[in-house]
Amino acid sequence: MKIGIYGLSSQSGRAYFADLLGRGYDVIGYTRNSHHGAEVLSAIVAQGGIFLERPENMNHEQSRFIPLSGQSRVTDDLTAFVSDVDLVIITLPSIYHQESVEALRDANIVARNIPIILSPSRSVATPYLWQTLGPNYPIVCFSTCPYSCKAPKAGTAYIKRRKRTWLSSLEGHFTLEQVKLIQELFPQTSLSTVPALTSLNNIGAIFHCATYIMNYDRIVQYAAKGQPFSFYVDGIAHRPEVGDVLEEIDQVRLKIADRLGIQTFGLRENSRENVWARLIAGLRALESEHPDEIYELRKIRKSFIDYMNSCVFSAQHWLDITYGVERIEGESLCDAIGRTPTYQSNSVPQERYLTEDIPTGLVPLESLSRMFDIECGVLSRIIDKYDELSGGNIRETGRNLREFSKQYITDYLLGNLNKDGI
Repeated sequence: MKIGIYGLSSQSGRAYFADLLGRGYDVIGYTRNSHHGAEVLSAIVAQGGIFLERPENMNHEQSRFIPLSGQSRVTDDLTAFVSDVDLVIITLPSIYHQESVEALRDANIVARNIPIILSPSRSVATPYLWQTLGPNYPIVCFSTCPYSCKAPKAGTAYIKRRKRTWLSSLEGHFTLEQVKLIQELFPQTSLSTVPALTSLNNIGAIFHCATYIMNYDRIVQYAAKGQPFSFYVDGIAHRPEVGDVLEEIDQVRLKIADRLGIQTFGLRENSRENVWARLIAGLRALESEHPDEIYELRKIRKSFIDYMNSCVFSAQHWLDITYGVERIEGESLCDAIGRTPTYQSNSVPQERYLTEDIPTGLVPLESLSRMFDIECGVLSRIIDKYDELSGGNIRETGRNLREFSKQYITDYLLGNLNKDGI
Protein backbone atom coordinates (compact mmCIF):
# COMPACT_ATOMS: atom_id res chain seq x y z
CA MET A 1 0.00 0.00 0.00
CA LYS A 2 1.45 3.33 -1.08
CA ILE A 3 -0.04 6.65 -0.09
CA GLY A 4 0.39 9.57 -2.48
CA ILE A 5 0.60 13.16 -1.23
CA TYR A 6 -0.20 15.58 -4.06
CA GLY A 7 1.05 18.95 -2.83
CA LEU A 8 4.03 18.00 -0.68
CA SER A 9 5.24 21.60 -0.61
CA SER A 10 2.13 22.80 1.26
CA GLN A 11 2.10 22.94 5.04
CA SER A 12 -0.55 20.22 5.32
CA GLY A 13 1.23 18.18 2.62
CA ARG A 14 4.33 17.99 4.77
CA ALA A 15 2.23 17.26 7.87
CA TYR A 16 0.61 14.29 6.12
CA PHE A 17 3.96 13.12 4.77
CA ALA A 18 5.66 13.23 8.18
CA ASP A 19 2.72 11.74 10.07
CA LEU A 20 2.07 8.80 7.73
CA LEU A 21 5.78 8.13 7.21
CA GLY A 22 6.24 8.12 10.98
CA ARG A 23 3.44 5.55 11.28
CA GLY A 24 5.34 3.19 9.01
CA TYR A 25 3.50 3.60 5.72
CA ASP A 26 5.12 3.85 2.30
CA VAL A 27 4.45 7.45 1.32
CA ILE A 28 5.24 9.13 -1.99
CA GLY A 29 5.22 12.91 -1.97
CA TYR A 30 4.65 14.80 -5.21
CA THR A 31 5.44 18.45 -5.71
CA ARG A 32 4.89 20.48 -8.82
CA ASN A 33 7.85 21.81 -10.76
CA SER A 34 8.05 25.25 -9.14
CA HIS A 35 10.76 27.11 -7.24
CA HIS A 36 9.12 26.39 -3.88
CA GLY A 37 8.37 22.78 -4.82
CA ALA A 38 11.96 22.17 -5.91
CA GLU A 39 13.22 23.66 -2.64
CA VAL A 40 11.08 21.29 -0.55
CA LEU A 41 11.93 18.26 -2.69
CA SER A 42 15.66 18.99 -2.57
CA ALA A 43 15.65 19.49 1.20
CA ILE A 44 13.91 16.17 1.89
CA VAL A 45 16.18 14.29 -0.54
CA ALA A 46 19.33 15.88 0.92
CA GLN A 47 18.25 15.03 4.47
CA GLY A 48 16.99 11.58 3.59
CA GLY A 49 13.73 12.32 5.37
CA ILE A 50 11.72 15.05 7.09
CA PHE A 51 11.90 16.77 10.46
CA LEU A 52 8.66 16.69 12.47
CA GLU A 53 8.36 19.46 15.04
CA ARG A 54 5.83 19.10 17.86
CA PRO A 55 5.10 21.47 20.74
CA GLU A 56 4.43 20.07 24.20
CA ASN A 57 1.40 17.82 23.77
CA MET A 58 -0.81 15.41 25.70
CA ASN A 59 0.44 12.49 23.58
CA HIS A 60 3.99 13.14 24.83
CA GLU A 61 5.22 13.02 21.24
CA GLN A 62 8.67 14.50 20.78
CA SER A 63 10.06 16.45 17.86
CA ARG A 64 12.13 14.07 15.74
CA PHE A 65 13.67 13.30 12.38
CA ILE A 66 11.74 10.72 10.32
CA PRO A 67 13.90 9.02 7.66
CA LEU A 68 12.66 7.88 4.27
CA SER A 69 12.22 4.12 4.51
CA GLY A 70 10.81 1.24 2.52
CA GLN A 71 9.49 2.49 -0.82
CA SER A 72 8.85 6.04 0.41
CA ARG A 73 10.21 8.85 -1.73
CA VAL A 74 9.53 12.31 -3.12
CA THR A 75 9.20 13.23 -6.79
CA ASP A 76 8.18 15.87 -9.30
CA ASP A 77 7.31 13.25 -11.95
CA LEU A 78 3.51 13.10 -11.94
CA THR A 79 3.18 10.14 -14.31
CA ALA A 80 5.49 8.02 -12.17
CA PHE A 81 3.65 9.20 -9.05
CA VAL A 82 0.23 8.14 -10.38
CA SER A 83 1.53 4.77 -11.57
CA ASP A 84 2.92 3.93 -8.13
CA VAL A 85 0.26 4.91 -5.56
CA ASP A 86 -2.97 3.36 -4.27
CA LEU A 87 -4.53 6.52 -2.88
CA VAL A 88 -3.98 10.23 -3.56
CA ILE A 89 -4.43 12.96 -0.95
CA ILE A 90 -4.65 16.43 -2.49
CA THR A 91 -3.30 18.86 0.12
CA LEU A 92 -3.38 22.02 -1.98
CA PRO A 93 -5.94 24.77 -1.32
CA SER A 94 -9.35 24.00 -2.78
CA ILE A 95 -9.03 26.68 -5.46
CA TYR A 96 -6.43 24.39 -7.06
CA HIS A 97 -8.53 21.24 -6.97
CA GLN A 98 -9.80 21.60 -10.52
CA GLU A 99 -6.39 22.03 -12.12
CA SER A 100 -5.01 19.28 -9.86
CA VAL A 101 -7.52 16.66 -11.00
CA GLU A 102 -7.02 17.74 -14.62
CA ALA A 103 -3.29 17.06 -14.22
CA LEU A 104 -4.00 13.73 -12.52
CA ARG A 105 -6.42 12.77 -15.29
CA ASP A 106 -3.76 13.54 -17.89
CA ALA A 107 -1.36 11.33 -15.92
CA ASN A 108 -3.83 8.43 -16.32
CA ILE A 109 -5.36 8.29 -12.84
CA VAL A 110 -8.83 7.47 -14.22
CA ALA A 111 -7.64 4.20 -15.78
CA ARG A 112 -6.41 3.04 -12.35
CA ASN A 113 -9.51 4.34 -10.53
CA ILE A 114 -7.38 5.58 -7.62
CA PRO A 115 -9.45 7.26 -4.89
CA ILE A 116 -8.75 10.95 -4.34
CA ILE A 117 -9.01 12.61 -0.93
CA LEU A 118 -9.67 16.35 -0.84
CA SER A 119 -8.18 17.73 2.37
CA PRO A 120 -10.33 19.64 2.89
CA SER A 121 -12.87 19.86 0.07
CA ARG A 122 -14.61 23.01 1.33
CA SER A 123 -18.17 23.13 -0.09
CA VAL A 124 -19.78 21.37 -3.09
CA ALA A 125 -16.51 20.35 -4.74
CA THR A 126 -17.28 16.97 -6.25
CA PRO A 127 -19.88 17.90 -8.90
CA TYR A 128 -17.25 20.11 -10.53
CA LEU A 129 -14.54 17.44 -10.36
CA TRP A 130 -16.82 14.74 -11.75
CA GLN A 131 -17.03 16.85 -14.89
CA THR A 132 -13.31 16.13 -15.32
CA LEU A 133 -12.96 12.61 -13.90
CA GLY A 134 -16.34 11.18 -14.88
CA PRO A 135 -19.55 10.59 -12.90
CA ASN A 136 -19.12 8.77 -9.59
CA TYR A 137 -15.31 8.73 -9.68
CA PRO A 138 -14.28 7.87 -6.07
CA ILE A 139 -13.65 11.10 -4.15
CA VAL A 140 -13.38 11.48 -0.37
CA CYS A 141 -14.22 14.92 1.00
CA PHE A 142 -12.78 15.88 4.37
CA SER A 143 -14.71 18.56 6.24
CA THR A 144 -11.44 19.88 7.68
CA CYS A 145 -7.72 19.22 7.50
CA PRO A 146 -6.80 16.67 10.20
CA TYR A 147 -3.94 18.87 11.41
CA SER A 148 -3.35 22.31 12.79
CA CYS A 149 0.03 22.69 11.14
CA LYS A 150 2.72 24.96 9.76
CA ALA A 151 5.79 24.50 7.55
CA PRO A 152 8.61 26.55 9.10
CA LYS A 153 11.38 25.20 6.80
CA ALA A 154 11.58 23.41 3.46
CA GLY A 155 12.44 20.06 5.05
CA THR A 156 10.28 20.42 8.14
CA ALA A 157 6.67 19.82 9.16
CA TYR A 158 5.23 21.42 12.31
CA ILE A 159 2.10 19.74 13.67
CA LYS A 160 0.63 22.01 16.29
CA ARG A 161 -2.03 19.43 17.07
CA ARG A 162 -4.06 16.66 15.49
CA LYS A 163 -7.79 17.24 15.43
CA ARG A 164 -9.80 14.90 17.64
CA THR A 165 -12.46 13.95 15.11
CA TRP A 166 -13.75 15.05 11.75
CA LEU A 167 -16.28 14.06 9.12
CA SER A 168 -15.60 12.62 5.68
CA SER A 169 -17.97 11.81 2.86
CA LEU A 170 -17.49 9.01 0.35
CA GLU A 171 -18.66 10.44 -2.96
CA GLY A 172 -18.72 8.10 -5.94
CA HIS A 173 -18.19 4.35 -6.30
CA PHE A 174 -15.66 2.70 -3.94
CA THR A 175 -14.59 -0.89 -3.47
CA LEU A 176 -14.74 -2.35 0.02
CA GLU A 177 -10.94 -2.59 -0.02
CA GLN A 178 -10.67 1.13 -0.73
CA VAL A 179 -13.02 1.95 2.13
CA LYS A 180 -11.04 -0.27 4.53
CA LEU A 181 -7.83 1.48 3.51
CA ILE A 182 -9.32 4.90 4.26
CA GLN A 183 -10.64 3.70 7.62
CA GLU A 184 -7.23 2.28 8.53
CA LEU A 185 -5.35 5.46 7.62
CA PHE A 186 -7.76 7.81 9.39
CA PRO A 187 -9.31 6.08 12.41
CA GLN A 188 -10.49 9.43 13.80
CA THR A 189 -12.72 10.23 10.83
CA SER A 190 -16.31 9.17 10.45
CA LEU A 191 -17.30 8.17 6.93
CA SER A 192 -20.65 9.16 5.47
CA THR A 193 -22.30 8.87 2.09
CA VAL A 194 -24.16 12.18 2.54
CA PRO A 195 -22.04 14.98 0.99
CA ALA A 196 -24.06 17.71 2.72
CA LEU A 197 -22.42 16.75 5.99
CA THR A 198 -18.96 17.78 4.77
CA SER A 199 -20.08 20.65 2.52
CA LEU A 200 -22.16 22.24 5.28
CA ASN A 201 -19.72 21.43 8.09
CA ASN A 202 -17.13 23.59 6.29
CA ILE A 203 -16.18 25.70 9.28
CA GLY A 204 -13.50 27.67 7.44
CA ALA A 205 -16.17 29.60 5.57
CA ILE A 206 -17.61 30.67 8.92
CA PHE A 207 -14.41 31.57 10.78
CA HIS A 208 -12.14 32.96 8.09
CA CYS A 209 -13.89 35.21 5.57
CA ALA A 210 -15.83 37.73 7.63
CA THR A 211 -13.10 37.85 10.27
CA TYR A 212 -10.48 38.85 7.69
CA ILE A 213 -12.76 41.36 5.93
CA MET A 214 -13.95 43.02 9.15
CA ASN A 215 -10.36 43.28 10.44
CA TYR A 216 -8.83 44.12 7.07
CA ASP A 217 -7.60 47.63 7.93
CA ARG A 218 -6.15 46.47 11.25
CA ILE A 219 -4.39 43.52 9.60
CA VAL A 220 -2.81 45.85 7.04
CA GLN A 221 -1.77 48.32 9.75
CA TYR A 222 -0.21 45.61 11.93
CA ALA A 223 1.68 44.20 8.94
CA ALA A 224 3.02 47.67 8.02
CA LYS A 225 4.39 48.05 11.54
CA GLY A 226 5.80 44.52 11.63
CA GLN A 227 3.53 43.63 14.54
CA PRO A 228 1.85 40.22 14.92
CA PHE A 229 -1.92 40.10 14.57
CA SER A 230 -3.53 37.13 16.34
CA PHE A 231 -6.28 36.19 13.90
CA TYR A 232 -8.60 34.45 16.34
CA VAL A 233 -7.81 36.39 19.53
CA ASP A 234 -7.41 39.94 18.17
CA GLY A 235 -9.80 39.34 15.28
CA ILE A 236 -12.68 37.53 17.03
CA ALA A 237 -12.28 37.03 20.78
CA HIS A 238 -11.57 40.72 21.41
CA ARG A 239 -14.19 41.94 18.92
CA PRO A 240 -17.72 40.82 19.86
CA GLU A 241 -19.15 42.58 16.80
CA VAL A 242 -17.15 40.23 14.58
CA GLY A 243 -18.33 37.21 16.54
CA ASP A 244 -21.93 38.37 16.11
CA VAL A 245 -21.55 38.45 12.31
CA LEU A 246 -19.94 35.01 12.29
CA GLU A 247 -22.87 33.64 14.27
CA GLU A 248 -25.34 35.11 11.77
CA ILE A 249 -23.47 33.47 8.87
CA ASP A 250 -23.38 30.25 10.87
CA GLN A 251 -27.17 30.34 11.23
CA VAL A 252 -27.54 30.58 7.44
CA ARG A 253 -25.52 27.38 7.12
CA LEU A 254 -27.66 25.61 9.72
CA LYS A 255 -30.88 26.76 8.04
CA ILE A 256 -29.74 25.23 4.73
CA ALA A 257 -29.15 21.92 6.52
CA ASP A 258 -32.55 22.14 8.18
CA ARG A 259 -34.23 22.88 4.84
CA LEU A 260 -32.62 19.70 3.45
CA GLY A 261 -34.04 17.71 6.36
CA ILE A 262 -30.68 17.20 8.09
CA GLN A 263 -30.56 17.35 11.88
CA THR A 264 -28.60 20.24 13.40
CA PHE A 265 -27.15 21.35 16.70
CA GLY A 266 -27.24 25.07 17.46
CA LEU A 267 -30.04 26.21 15.14
CA ARG A 268 -31.81 28.97 17.08
CA GLU A 269 -35.25 27.59 16.37
CA ASN A 270 -34.21 24.14 17.66
CA SER A 271 -30.84 24.17 19.41
CA ARG A 272 -31.09 20.64 20.91
CA GLU A 273 -28.70 21.69 23.70
CA ASN A 274 -30.09 19.10 26.12
CA VAL A 275 -29.34 16.29 23.65
CA TRP A 276 -25.82 17.62 23.07
CA ALA A 277 -25.11 17.87 26.80
CA ARG A 278 -26.08 14.23 27.36
CA LEU A 279 -24.05 12.99 24.40
CA ILE A 280 -20.92 14.93 25.37
CA ALA A 281 -21.20 13.80 28.99
CA GLY A 282 -21.19 10.20 27.79
CA LEU A 283 -18.18 10.80 25.55
CA ARG A 284 -16.14 12.44 28.29
CA ALA A 285 -17.00 9.69 30.76
CA LEU A 286 -15.61 7.11 28.32
CA GLU A 287 -12.53 9.26 27.64
CA SER A 288 -11.79 9.52 31.36
CA GLU A 289 -11.32 5.75 31.49
CA HIS A 290 -8.42 5.93 28.98
CA PRO A 291 -6.63 9.22 29.75
CA ASP A 292 -3.24 8.36 28.19
CA GLU A 293 -4.24 5.73 25.63
CA ILE A 294 -4.24 7.69 22.40
CA TYR A 295 -5.44 4.87 20.12
CA GLU A 296 -8.29 3.95 22.48
CA LEU A 297 -9.29 7.60 22.65
CA ARG A 298 -9.35 7.79 18.85
CA LYS A 299 -11.65 4.75 18.69
CA ILE A 300 -13.96 6.23 21.32
CA ARG A 301 -14.16 9.57 19.54
CA LYS A 302 -14.74 7.92 16.18
CA SER A 303 -17.61 5.87 17.65
CA PHE A 304 -19.10 9.07 18.99
CA ILE A 305 -18.78 10.98 15.74
CA ASP A 306 -20.19 7.98 13.85
CA TYR A 307 -23.31 8.39 15.96
CA MET A 308 -23.36 12.16 15.29
CA ASN A 309 -22.61 11.82 11.61
CA SER A 310 -26.11 12.66 10.48
CA CYS A 311 -25.90 16.22 11.79
CA VAL A 312 -24.54 19.68 11.01
CA PHE A 313 -22.98 21.45 14.01
CA SER A 314 -22.90 25.13 14.94
CA ALA A 315 -19.46 26.73 15.26
CA GLN A 316 -19.58 26.44 19.06
CA HIS A 317 -20.51 22.76 18.93
CA TRP A 318 -17.76 22.20 16.35
CA LEU A 319 -15.21 23.67 18.80
CA ASP A 320 -16.48 21.25 21.44
CA ILE A 321 -16.13 18.08 19.38
CA THR A 322 -13.00 19.15 17.46
CA TYR A 323 -10.91 20.88 20.14
CA GLY A 324 -12.61 19.79 23.36
CA VAL A 325 -13.81 23.32 24.24
CA GLU A 326 -16.78 22.33 26.38
CA ARG A 327 -20.01 23.89 25.13
CA ILE A 328 -21.60 26.44 27.47
CA GLU A 329 -25.23 27.01 26.52
CA GLY A 330 -25.83 30.62 25.49
CA GLU A 331 -22.12 31.47 25.27
CA SER A 332 -21.15 33.78 22.40
CA LEU A 333 -18.83 32.56 19.69
CA CYS A 334 -16.20 35.18 20.51
CA ASP A 335 -16.08 33.94 24.11
CA ALA A 336 -15.81 30.31 22.97
CA ILE A 337 -12.97 31.30 20.62
CA GLY A 338 -11.28 33.01 23.56
CA ARG A 339 -11.32 29.69 25.45
CA THR A 340 -9.87 27.63 22.59
CA PRO A 341 -6.21 26.84 23.45
CA THR A 342 -5.08 26.10 19.89
CA TYR A 343 -6.08 29.62 18.80
CA GLN A 344 -4.06 31.44 21.44
CA SER A 345 -0.73 31.37 19.58
CA ASN A 346 0.66 31.02 16.06
CA SER A 347 -2.71 31.95 14.52
CA VAL A 348 -1.97 34.60 11.93
CA PRO A 349 -4.00 36.02 9.00
CA GLN A 350 -3.48 33.99 5.85
CA GLU A 351 -4.36 35.25 2.38
CA ARG A 352 -6.08 31.96 1.59
CA TYR A 353 -8.76 32.89 4.15
CA LEU A 354 -9.98 35.20 1.40
CA THR A 355 -8.69 33.74 -1.86
CA GLU A 356 -9.77 30.18 -0.98
CA ASP A 357 -12.55 30.33 1.57
CA ILE A 358 -14.66 32.91 -0.23
CA PRO A 359 -14.88 31.24 -3.69
CA THR A 360 -15.17 27.69 -2.32
CA GLY A 361 -16.99 28.51 0.92
CA LEU A 362 -19.08 31.67 1.01
CA VAL A 363 -19.95 31.70 -2.70
CA PRO A 364 -21.51 28.20 -2.74
CA LEU A 365 -23.12 28.92 0.64
CA GLU A 366 -24.76 32.03 -0.83
CA SER A 367 -25.85 30.06 -3.90
CA LEU A 368 -27.39 27.32 -1.74
CA SER A 369 -29.17 29.96 0.36
CA ARG A 370 -30.76 31.50 -2.70
CA MET A 371 -31.55 28.06 -4.14
CA PHE A 372 -33.51 27.20 -0.99
CA ASP A 373 -35.00 30.70 -0.44
CA ILE A 374 -33.07 31.49 2.73
CA GLU A 375 -32.13 35.07 3.62
CA CYS A 376 -28.35 35.44 3.31
CA GLY A 377 -27.72 39.18 3.25
CA VAL A 378 -25.14 38.98 6.04
CA LEU A 379 -22.81 36.77 4.01
CA SER A 380 -23.58 38.51 0.70
CA ARG A 381 -22.26 41.74 2.19
CA ILE A 382 -18.96 40.04 3.02
CA ILE A 383 -18.64 38.82 -0.58
CA ASP A 384 -19.49 42.31 -1.87
CA LYS A 385 -16.84 43.85 0.38
CA TYR A 386 -14.24 41.37 -0.88
CA ASP A 387 -15.08 42.29 -4.49
CA GLU A 388 -14.68 45.95 -3.55
CA LEU A 389 -11.26 45.31 -2.02
CA SER A 390 -10.02 43.00 -4.79
CA GLY A 391 -11.58 44.78 -7.74
CA GLY A 392 -12.94 41.48 -9.04
CA ASN A 393 -16.16 39.49 -9.23
CA ILE A 394 -15.59 36.36 -7.17
CA ARG A 395 -19.12 35.07 -7.81
CA GLU A 396 -18.21 34.55 -11.46
CA THR A 397 -15.12 32.44 -10.75
CA GLY A 398 -16.20 30.73 -7.52
CA ARG A 399 -18.42 27.69 -7.03
CA ASN A 400 -21.63 29.50 -7.89
CA LEU A 401 -23.55 26.29 -8.81
CA ARG A 402 -25.17 27.99 -11.81
CA GLU A 403 -24.58 25.03 -14.13
CA PHE A 404 -26.44 22.63 -11.84
CA SER A 405 -30.18 22.37 -11.25
CA LYS A 406 -31.70 22.60 -7.78
CA GLN A 407 -32.78 18.96 -8.07
CA TYR A 408 -29.28 17.79 -8.98
CA ILE A 409 -27.68 19.71 -6.10
CA THR A 410 -30.32 18.42 -3.68
CA ASP A 411 -29.78 14.84 -4.82
CA TYR A 412 -26.01 15.29 -4.62
CA LEU A 413 -26.05 16.79 -1.12
CA LEU A 414 -28.33 14.06 0.23
CA GLY A 415 -26.31 11.27 -1.38
CA ASN A 416 -29.09 10.22 -3.72
CA LEU A 417 -26.72 10.14 -6.72
CA ASN A 418 -24.68 7.41 -5.11
CA LYS A 419 -27.01 5.10 -3.21
CA ASP A 420 -25.30 1.96 -4.48
CA GLY A 421 -21.77 3.34 -4.55
CA ILE A 422 -20.03 0.97 -2.11
